[in-house]
Amino acid sequence: MSCYNTPCEIPTTGGFPNTFASAVQFFAASQCLLTEGIVKEDYIPSNTKFDFIIVGGGSAGSVLANRLSEIKEWKILLLEAGDDPPVESNVPALDKSVFRTQYDWKYLTTGDAEIDQAVINNSINWPRGKMLGGSSNLNAMIYIEGNDQDYQRWYDAGNLEWSVQDVRRCFKKGQSYQNERLLQNPKITEHYGHNGPLIINTFNSTYRIVADKILKSWNDIGIKNVPDLNTANVLGSGIVSVTAAYGERQSSNKAYLNPVLHRKNLKVLKNSFVTKILIRRSSKVAYGVESTDIQTLTLPLVPSGPLANRYDDYDVPVG
Repeated sequence: MSCYNTPCEIPTTGGFPNTFASAVQFFAASQCLLTEGIVKEDYIPSNTKFDFIIVGGGSAGSVLANRLSEIKEWKILLLEAGDDPPVESNVPALDKSVFRTQYDWKYLTTGDAEIDQAVINNSINWPRGKMLGGSSNLNAMIYIEGNDQDYQRWYDAGNLEWSVQDVRRCFKKGQSYQNERLLQNPKITEHYGHNGPLIINTFNSTYRIVADKILKSWNDIGIKNVPDLNTANVLGSGIVSVTAAYGERQSSNKAYLNPVLHRKNLKVLKNSFVTKILIRRSSKVAYGVESTDIQTLTLPLVPSGPLANRYDDYDVPVG
């Protein structure tokens, strides 16, 4: 028997090397346990009609597919230009291995002769997810809700659906906050939602010596440490919350899309790049799309106006 091309002097009958090889093979195969499987594609004939066609199955598209398909009478089609996310996207530390691959749109920023002057070609990589779950499968998983004043300014500008109260209500509806230690704080417990599909937690770490020193420095200069940044209205310093749990990334498709794939009124097409949105000249209303794998997909004509008005026919809260 040889080990790493070096003869091993310990005698063997062959039983242990075979067992060891089987163990290695088992651990190599266990990577499949990190994913929730391949999303089965549906066959969609050309000129098929739907009530809603969602272009892009990323962070927002997965949520739309979930919410719209709650209405059994509506036929929903989700089109995604990319494929299923790779196994690396599930492992938080391997996010950068997805950059510049087929799962990334490979965007580059454009130099403006003012910033990035020290960067080659005055341009940097701008990763954007090209897969189910979109950028939620390759981002840093940092979960920051934003400051109340941001939304208040939008509300004051006339966007009445963006009031602080409405935004906070929607945040809580989607959250499943699971940091047991911080949940002992009543303010943090009240701030977060607990029954939503998206798991929020904090990365486990046994080596935070450097981070603790940085936090102490910020605290010393007046940027006070807080137990949770979102509860503190993002005013202060601390350890961020993340969309991760059990050592795995909690992406948008994992939280919203995968649990509803069994719905008969929801169809999903991967590797389907939409090339054109079809708009009626008379009404300026979209009625279909053209994509790379299916020539034309259409929506039924809605006499009453834009598709958003179809919510009026049902007792469905939009938020």
